[in-house]
Amino acid sequence: AKFPPLGGRFLVDGKGLPFMKLADSKEYQVGDPLYSWGNPHMTISRDGAVSLSVGSISGIYNVSSVDNESRYLGPVLETDAAINPGSDGGPLTDAEGNLVGIASLAFSRSRWLGLAIPTTRLMEVLPDLKPLVKSKRPALSGPLAQCWAFHQAFAEVSTRAVEATVAIRVLYQGESPDLPADRKAEELKPLTPYQRPERASREAQRPPEADSSGFMVAADGTVVTAAFNVDDLYVWKREKNLIQRIQRKVAKVYVYLADGSRLDAQVVGKDSFYDLAVLKLQAKGRSFPFVDLYDSGGLVQGSSTAVIGRSEPPGAATLNAGRVSAIQRYRDTCCQISSMINYGNLGGPVVDLQGRVVGMAAHLAERTSWRQNCGVGFMLQAEVIKQVLPDLLSGKQVSHPKQAFLGATGDMGALDTKGARISQVDAHGPAAQAGLQEGDIILAFDGKPIEDWLTLLTEIRAAEPSKKVALKVRRGEQELDLTVELGQKE
Repeated sequence: AKFPPLGGRFLVDGKGLPFMKLADSKEYQVGDPLYSWGNPHMTISRDGAVSLSVGSISGIYNVSSVDNESRYLGPVLETDAAINPGSDGGPLTDAEGNLVGIASLAFSRSRWLGLAIPTTRLMEVLPDLKPLVKSKRPALSGPLAQCWAFHQAFAEVSTRAVEATVAIRVLYQGESPDLPADRKAEELKPLTPYQRPERASREAQRPPEADSSGFMVAADGTVVTAAFNVDDLYVWKREKNLIQRIQRKVAKVYVYLADGSRLDAQVVGKDSFYDLAVLKLQAKGRSFPFVDLYDSGGLVQGSSTAVIGRSEPPGAATLNAGRVSAIQRYRDTCCQISSMINYGNLGGPVVDLQGRVVGMAAHLAERTSWRQNCGVGFMLQAEVIKQVLPDLLSGKQVSHPKQAFLGATGDMGALDTKGARISQVDAHGPAAQAGLQEGDIILAFDGKPIEDWLTLLTEIRAAEPSKKVALKVRRGEQELDLTVELGQKE
C-alpha cells in the first residue's frame, strides 16, 4: 500500500479486487438500516473474519470531537450499530452493501453513540470520489423490508412527537450567555483538547455545555423533561493539591424548538423522586405543537418503544428504537427499556408503534452501576406524568407512592426449595418484630401460596403498608403461623 503524505486515501497494488459502491449519504434519513463492518479485537488477522453489527441511523448532526483517539470537526451519521476500537475506518453500509459512511471514533459529548463520517463529507475533502457515486438509497422490499419494518415504522409514526420535541440548554452561574438565537445556524467550534482523555470517565460525566431533550404537552408551551436536566451542576475542580466538588447553580434555561428558534423558559416545578420537571415557554399568545399522553398499561415485556430526542447542532431529531425489558420498576412508576438513553435524549418522549407518547426517558445519573447506552434505561410512564403534572404546575407538594416492606432479604438461589427462604433479617424491621429468623421459609402470605422469593416480592408490592398479614412459615421440621405488620417506605 502507498500512503499519502498527509492522510486521506491510499492505493493498494492489485487487480480484480472486490470493492464497494459509493452512495450519497444525503439521501439517507433517521431510521434507515445500516451495517458496520470492522476489525475489533483483531477478528480479521486472528480469525479471518470481518466483524458485523446491525443497526440503523439514529441521528444526523455535527460534532466537535477531540481526545487521544479522535480529532474531528464536522457532520456525522449516528448509528446504534456497534462501532468499537478496531472498527475505526471501517465501512458503514446500507442494506444493499453500498458505502454510506466511514466509521470513526469521533464522539458526541452528550450522546456517546457510534458515529461515522458521511460520504457527503468525504466527497468534499476528496472530490475525485464524486464520479464514483453510483448507487441510490435503496427502496426496501420483500425480505429486506420485513427485516427493517420495526425501525421504519417508528420513523414514520413519530412525526407528531418529533415536532413537539425540544432541545433544552441550561446556563449555569458564571457561564457566558453567548448562545445563538437560531440553533440551525450555530457555528461549530473546535474543542480544547481534554487534559484527561479517558473516554469512560468522560462518558459518565454530564457535560455542562450540552443539550438535553424535552417535549411539549400543551399548546401554551408547557414542556416536560427530566428533573436531572435542570438541576444544579456539580463539577470537580483541582486547586493546588486539593480536589473540590463545586456546585454551579442554574442561572437560565433556554429551549430550542424544532425549527431551531430559541425561547426563554421558566422552571415551574420539579420532583427528583419521579425525575420530572415542568417548564413554561415565555411566549405569550403563541400556540405550539404538542402531544397527548397515553397510558402505558398495554406495554408488556417485549413491547416496542423508541426514544426521541434532539441532537447537537443543528438540533435534528434522533430516534433510538428498542423494547420493554421489564415493568414495575421504580415502585411501579417506570418501565425498563432497551432503547439507548443518554444525556442528549434524556427527558425526550418515548413512543409506541402507533406513535403515541407512552412515557419519558428518565432516571439517568452520573454515578450508576451501568453506563450510558448499555441497554438499561428507564421510561417514566405517561399516566404517572399526568398524575403528577397538575401539582407541579400549581406549585403543590408532590405526593410519592408508599410501598410496603418486610424487612428481610431472600435467598434467590434457593431453587430446590418450595417457598421463599429468608437469608437475612433486619434487626429493627417488621420481619424481626414478627419473629422471623434466618433460614425460615415462607410458604404462604395472606393466605396465598408462595412458590419462591419473586412471588413473595410481588405480594408484598401489592399489599398496603401497615397491613397485618398472616404468614405460614417452615422452620426446620416445624410449620409456624406468624403475623407481621408490614412497614412503609417512600
